[in-house]
Amino acid sequence: MRFILYLLSIFLLSCIKPTDPLTEEDTATLIVHLETYGEALDVDITDGKMVVAANYNGFIVYDVTRDSQGNITVLDSIYNDSDMASDMGDNRAQSIVISDNFNIAFITDIYDRIWLYKLGDEENQYIDNYLSDCYGGVWLSTAIDDQLNHINVFSLVKHISSEDDNGETIGDFDQYSTSVVWKKLNLTDSQFPESDASPSCEFSYNFGILPEDIYFSDGLLAVSNGELGVKVLKQLDQSSCFDDQNQLIEEFQSTGDIDFDRIACENSIFDYYNPGLGGNYEPEGGFYPYVFSSFDLPGSVNTVLVRNSTIFSGLSTSNGCYMSLLDNNGIVVDNLSIANGYTINGIDESDGVIALSAGHDGVLLYRSYESSNEGDNLGPVQFIGQLSTAYSNNVKLNGNNLIVSTEDGIYVYLINEK
Repeated sequence: MRFILYLLSIFLLSCIKPTDPLTEEDTATLIVHLETYGEALDVDITDGKMVVAANYNGFIVYDVTRDSQGNITVLDSIYNDSDMASDMGDNRAQSIVISDNFNIAFITDIYDRIWLYKLGDEENQYIDNYLSDCYGGVWLSTAIDDQLNHINVFSLVKHISSEDDNGETIGDFDQYSTSVVWKKLNLTDSQFPESDASPSCEFSYNFGILPEDIYFSDGLLAVSNGELGVKVLKQLDQSSCFDDQNQLIEEFQSTGDIDFDRIACENSIFDYYNPGLGGNYEPEGGFYPYVFSSFDLPGSVNTVLVRNSTIFSGLSTSNGCYMSLLDNNGIVVDNLSIANGYTINGIDESDGVIALSAGHDGVLLYRSYESSNEGDNLGPVQFIGQLSTAYSNNVKLNGNNLIVSTEDGIYVYLINEK
């Protein structure tokens, strides 16, 4: 009887044993290593172009050659701006985001500028090839809402040097606090990207000192909030007017004219609305004037990513990555922790594959599955494997390719199991 029970226990244990991760050779094949000379901090890619933020070596643009399956085979450097602003000592390229609809790369030089580079027209770049300052802040992080006929550019800025002539902070913001501000680029002028921007500088929300990274997708803007977790803003699908308690003023009717609507909403006396609404105005494409969701996590949040209603948070001090599923009211209905024991610098997800940049520990790959509970829970996640790379700053998934930004340049892999 004991022997039968022993065999039964062995059988059961073997059934529940997790699938062994693939070896590095089975997980992915190295296609190319690109020396960027400056430390590669970030990358973004289209079908035909790739742009790398190479820190003090500026940004580098590559032509992309693909095979019949769409996999990257060759990358040729065609442009390198290593001196974006000769009058700036801290002249760096630290993050990249590309508008697929307009084929424009936005390159963030933290604290200094957001640069623009046309990928489809290298010979006819903007005369004003960077975005103007907004609310006297300095840039920390950039995200875009890439629409068919315009781009909303969202910026996280720090109010560190934003003082007026009387030494007061512009907008009465606390010194060193951060804010989300944005502008809508219509891009009808081929030489000056902001010539018809409307709004040209819109304030949405003021945070404390901790936020450092933002990511926008699917109508949600996730904001890293350091050791206090993550905050999320929700996008408005129409211009709106709010009272001092952030309640929607139903009497407000948008005309589509931002300047007219702002006066109608915010002025206490306005003939058309007599006696006026005295509210707070936010144009379509901006955000509700309150935090849609806020939640704490272990450690400090280094980076954030949004996929549908799931917020991915890369954590410091070996706390791994958290996936937090939000309901329609912004409440976290499920949390899933992966990569415990690793510090996560960068995250990407595509077609169910999750890539995590883990510093000296290289890159971790996972596969996620849909929940069987109709969206009430996160589905299971399976560990695929780990790649040993130079210190990994960030990752980008592109079809079957994995692109890793490291201290020793760019590594491009073909994922064998995707």
